[in-house]
Amino acid sequence: MLFKFLVFLLSPFINSYEETQAHTTVYLSGAAYCGKDNYDTMLLAGPATGFVYKDTIYDVKTDLQGYIGYIPAKKSIYVVVRGSSSILNWIDDFEVKLVDYVSWPICNCNVHYGFYRSANSVANKTVISVSKLKKKFPDYSVIMTGHSYGAATVQLLGMELERFGIDVEIYNYGQPRVGDANYAGFINTVIDGYWRFTHDKDIVPHLPPITGLGYLHSCREVFEDINGLLKVCSEVECEDPLCSGQYSVSQTNAEDHSYYLGHYLDCESSTQMGP
Repeated sequence: MLFKFLVFLLSPFINSYEETQAHTTVYLSGAAYCGKDNYDTMLLAGPATGFVYKDTIYDVKTDLQGYIGYIPAKKSIYVVVRGSSSILNWIDDFEVKLVDYVSWPICNCNVHYGFYRSANSVANKTVISVSKLKKKFPDYSVIMTGHSYGAATVQLLGMELERFGIDVEIYNYGQPRVGDANYAGFINTVIDGYWRFTHDKDIVPHLPPITGLGYLHSCREVFEDINGLLKVCSEVECEDPLCSGQYSVSQTNAEDHSYYLGHYLDCESSTQMGP
């Protein structure tokens, strides 16, 4: 852990996101909106073509839905969580109180109650499923991805996998803030390949607000401007004023939230024939 922390401090931009994985994961995140009853039969499109379904992850209390599988051509295992798509999801979105992050006591930090509850509800099944796939494909990378509420939950799930010795990379889209400043900094010392994509004036990365509640984003933001150009933001100023942070909440919109990397994050756009 100390080695990872020193590398993070002394070697800015020691790694970079993979463009191929970014375009693959945005399709996978869109396909999550097909819903749990369709995950085992849907055919992924575009760069996610060839995806092999393994498991569904689902929690009835929070209506968290997602799926796990792999793409042999990319030598990658994927864990995907759906964004807000039901009343129960929205309830978890608005459970904004901060609670102790007991998964990693060394962190001494606090996280969003609703997102943490959602992640914990499927953590054991996710660890077991991914562990089985890693045993079968030991040279495959583990890539985690989600959009919106799914992105927040994926960040916390990724930390659970790391806690059990499974290294992960994260490609998130339109992610809200998940925890306080201690948590935000701690993430970057644990997960080297963490990438948080923001799209121009998307409102969701501005929530929950920093002022009054104490929330803060982790670093490794990749900002997509109005023209679709991508910029890797500051490695040390995680709320980079030259990226998504250049906008106040009053300047944001909801339209930019559903469109990333030239792709609409929905079932129909992400699969060959819909669900």
